[in-house]
Amino acid sequence: MLPPPELGSFGGEGTLGYLMYDSAGHMSVYIMQAGRQPCADEDPTPEEALAAFNSYEAYFGTFTVNETDGCLTHHVQGDIRPPASSHDKQVSFDLSGDHLTLMPPVGDSGAQARIKWRLLPHLPESELTDTHRQLFGFYQIDHVERHTLDGEEIPSEQYDNAFIIYMPSGHMGVHLMRPNRPVYSGEATPEDAQAAMATYSNCFGPFSVHESDGYLVHHRTGTTNPSGTPSDAQRFYELTDTTLTLRPPVSINDQGREGQSALIWRNISD
Repeated sequence: MLPPPELGSFGGEGTLGYLMYDSAGHMSVYIMQAGRQPCADEDPTPEEALAAFNSYEAYFGTFTVNETDGCLTHHVQGDIRPPASSHDKQVSFDLSGDHLTLMPPVGDSGAQARIKWRLLPHLPESELTDTHRQLFGFYQIDHVERHTLDGEEIPSEQYDNAFIIYMPSGHMGVHLMRPNRPVYSGEATPEDAQAAMATYSNCFGPFSVHESDGYLVHHRTGTTNPSGTPSDAQRFYELTDTTLTLRPPVSINDQGREGQSALIWRNISD
């Protein structure tokens, strides 16, 4: 896992970011500007959404490496910006020691951006539980379930695509993308940004394992909505060789029905 950029063209000094790869060819990126302002309410206004949208970058997918040409290609499956979903981002790269420098194509101004990332060390062996060792990797959403406390199934909205990642450095990230996202052309308007954020959510930060009590905590240092950081999210878990099930605490839905959701993920790193 490789965070954060020392100085990035996106946000300059104070930018926080994580770039995650696995050996099976999956990748994920998060970049957040410093000084983002929280929204007045839980749901941002169009103007608040545009400010949040323009200060945050996130996408996920797969990657390939062309060592001969010194090029790295991110094959994007989902992006916070709907017009940018399902496309390729090609960059030149330089890998030296524990630093990775990515160089996107030269812009109209003729300037060459250089985004520098630093490799984070793995967690100490003494801190690892059996859950840590089994959990590390990339997972893709399979489906979402929701049940009342007495077991009745409640219809649940599904995701078009989603990744959740747990890295050996002790950091995690998640991308959740709804189907049929509205697209726009040119620069995003406040209404475009509000629609994009309503159909794509994302967070990243450290995580901790509470193995004896059967839950994880996502310590969210970055989210698409700046009102969500910093904050902790508790997730009860079930983990097998191929799947991860995460359950947030019991909640009440829009219809006033108390229940618990379950997100079932497939391990795609093995």
